[in-house]
Amino acid sequence: MISESRKAVGTILVERTEVCGNSRVLELRRKIHDEDYINNAVQRIAQVISRKLVERPEELKFQG
Repeated sequence: MISESRKAVGTILVERTEVCGNSRVLELRRKIHDEDYINNAVQRIAQVISRKLVERPEELKFQG
């Protein structure tokens, strides 16, 4: 007989395995520990924001 707490833990592990089973998620989890990957990602984000600032600055204005 399995206790309720063990059933809950088993359910969580199954759900987590299903989520982690996605190869794209696993690939990204591996990449976030790679310093070069993170540095390149930050550089790409900065480039996109800089381009937006130059081309269409009104899109980035704070609208409070």
